[in-house]
Amino acid sequence: MKKSSFNKKLKIEKEKLNMLADETWEKGIPLNQDEAFMAQNRKVDELVVKILKEQERQRKNQQER
Repeated sequence: MKKSSFNKKLKIEKEKLNMLADETWEKGIPLNQDEAFMAQNRKVDELVVKILKEQERQRKNQQER
């Protein structure tokens, strides 16, 4: 997946995470106790890791040139 594709996906998933956070707070539930929020948070974390790995791979490729 290309960088821009990762970034678009990350933006969408972060928006979902923010909506879940708002809903959870409105219910008075701590974020770390809401399974839907935590699952979405893990999804965002995984995308961030993928983006960072892709950036590192691109940096290494440019250094080899």
